[in-house]
Amino acid sequence: MTDWTLDFGGVVVRGVADEDPLTLPRGFFPGADRDLLARAAALDPAACDLAADAVLLRVQVFVVEAFGRTVLVDAGIGDGKERPARPSWHRRRTDFLARLGVVPAAVEAVIFTHLHVDHVGWATQTIQGRHVPTFPHARHIVAEAEFAHWQARHDSGEHVSHGAFADSVLPLEEAGLLDRVPSDHAPLPGLRLRPLPGHTPGQVGVLIEGTHMTALITADAVHHPMQVLRPSLVSSVCTDPARAVTTRQALLGDAADGLTLMPCHARGAPLWRVRRDGDAYALA
Repeated sequence: MTDWTLDFGGVVVRGVADEDPLTLPRGFFPGADRDLLARAAALDPAACDLAADAVLLRVQVFVVEAFGRTVLVDAGIGDGKERPARPSWHRRRTDFLARLGVVPAAVEAVIFTHLHVDHVGWATQTIQGRHVPTFPHARHIVAEAEFAHWQARHDSGEHVSHGAFADSVLPLEEAGLLDRVPSDHAPLPGLRLRPLPGHTPGQVGVLIEGTHMTALITADAVHHPMQVLRPSLVSSVCTDPARAVTTRQALLGDAADGLTLMPCHARGAPLWRVRRDGDAYALA
């Protein structure tokens, strides 16, 4: 698991892996064929295992040091959680917090792009059977529409997102550390949310603006290079596939016009620069 650091000018961003690779069958993207996987491998060999007919993703947390503040974007998988449906996540014990490189008490904010299990897990730790906030002084920021969606499903009795809403999000609400905000909120200088609905109803990206570089953390609006080549390709866990496609097409159009992307699950280069390629797109 190779971590990376980028200096945006006044803002330093580090990508710290929590699982790398996360190996998923090609069928995680229904409609993806072997030819598309091979074409994606030409764009990013690290994202594909052609022999296993599998896609390779990276689960990571972004550490943002901006204007004297320490902010996390997303919170990975976490340790010590009950995840029996995915053995590699079940009751884990890792060195992630040591590799994170920051004292948990010094984190000022945690921004959730969305509330799927692989984006919220480290927000709490399991200590003596209780789920307690890992970053006790941080405001935990989530789009109101995102929280409301998962709250409603939880209240209806669903075991949602492998149980992550119950063990990694609700304890933050109970501790008074959760802030529900508009989807275009600007939580801190140099950071602004951008609505990216579809994968989940309230998913947001995070625009990071430094003095010499700007990039958008894209959440799961783009998981994999196959979706650059074929923007209509959705994952099997998208809440609203049609809206996810509309969001991705708009995002890739902006990227082709100059917006630099920072996908949450990219395994190769952390920054993607996109160009138009006929009716679709490619990585520059």
